[in-house]
Amino acid sequence: MRGVGVLVVVLLVCIAPVLSVADSAAGDRGSAGAPPDPNSDVLGWENGYWHDERIAVDQSDGLTDAELRAYVGRAMARVEFIRRQEFDRNVTVESLPRERYSRIIRDQLRAQYTPAQRAWENQIWEAMFASDEPTDAARERTRLLQERIAGFYVPGKDEIFVISGDELVVDNETLVHELTHALQDQQGGLNPSQSGARTMDGLRGRQGLTEGEASYVEKRYAQRCGAEWECVETPGPQPKRTPYGGGPLPSYNLAMQVATIQPYSDGPAYVASTVESGGWNAVEQQYRNPPKSSEQVIDPETKNAPPASLRLGEQARNGWRLYGEKGENGSETVGEAGIYAMFWYQGRVYDNSVIRWQEFEDPEAGEFDVFNYTSEPSDGWANDRLWPYHKGDERGYIWRTKWDTSEDATEFARAYRDLLHGQNATRVAPGTWVIDGGGFADAFRIVRDGRTVTIVNGPTVADLRDIRPDSGDDTRQSSSLRARKFD
Repeated sequence: MRGVGVLVVVLLVCIAPVLSVADSAAGDRGSAGAPPDPNSDVLGWENGYWHDERIAVDQSDGLTDAELRAYVGRAMARVEFIRRQEFDRNVTVESLPRERYSRIIRDQLRAQYTPAQRAWENQIWEAMFASDEPTDAARERTRLLQERIAGFYVPGKDEIFVISGDELVVDNETLVHELTHALQDQQGGLNPSQSGARTMDGLRGRQGLTEGEASYVEKRYAQRCGAEWECVETPGPQPKRTPYGGGPLPSYNLAMQVATIQPYSDGPAYVASTVESGGWNAVEQQYRNPPKSSEQVIDPETKNAPPASLRLGEQARNGWRLYGEKGENGSETVGEAGIYAMFWYQGRVYDNSVIRWQEFEDPEAGEFDVFNYTSEPSDGWANDRLWPYHKGDERGYIWRTKWDTSEDATEFARAYRDLLHGQNATRVAPGTWVIDGGGFADAFRIVRDGRTVTIVNGPTVADLRDIRPDSGDDTRQSSSLRARKFD
């Protein structure tokens, strides 16, 4: 999650329900016949505990210091055993009350968001039809982080914080997930400066590897619980399922949720395919050249190459200006995951079924895939750049997308037209639409030129010419496409 200070690596509780199997609380450590401690540190043994050793831990009244040491020590040994890498240093686990954690997040984001940064971010999410003009996207993002985080690891500190109540309770998956991040950090694979990611989508590509590996290890661990290993039981009710399929909306923004969790969903399958083809050595090699976009994690067969080049071209006029150096030279890239989330949100929240949004919970990539991020208008993504503009209190943007084929570009342009139609837009000229009322009231121009689709947004039709003087209309499309587009 970009720009959240120490919260570089997180586990979102929405991904899967906690799987826990009762550990035997009878008997002392080693009563199951664990071998004696080795003379030197070995894989599958850590801080005095073997990966298959039984421990007496009962979380029903919280964890004592002794129970926590045993629980963490054995979990570290299990991460080593699955990942085939050795911890170099011990890792501490501490409790952080939800209320205090929420204050930390709120204060961090308040410090991060200057008025200009807040306005810039608002336009990004407005362009994705995820947060309308009256809504503060930064506040929506704050609420999402406050409510959907179970724990996090602090890079460079060997510290894990678990969001807990009055008593420290840690579920197995949270612990194993964050311990994997600690192992990544100790092995040099969790340095944010190494990724070179400067955009939303570039970061998702990188997280597809880091979060994918942690989630994959977590799932491999869960597979052994109750079969090969006994696992500590987590007391209390199961986390509430996120209402992706329907029903009352949660207090947090579902579009932001769907866009944010994509690395956690597709990353495990991405890492699994890498392990199956080349073992853990292949995963370690990928840290030298991590995925550059969410597209490469959604479809592991995609070539790991930089996205296609996109430039802004002619500058705006009559007082319309970019926001300086925010993002990547004033632009953001929402990526294939962001485009999918935009269309998905239309169906889930606005009953505007541009895609088959109900298929989100039907993954296609096997046992390690969680959600389905494929759709016709988002497949074939080659790049996108979104440039927000401002003129006093007025806002606009240029969103340029590039696609693998002209057919892919046509599908996206048609789906975006359908999105506008579902938002009660009226066509006022070829390629030009106006939404007269509501939170997304604006003018829009859609221009497809071969494999490129450019969307220009502004308060009025006249502003479109000032924001993008050379945008023209959609006359470069074929007559047959125009007939389909404006029927």
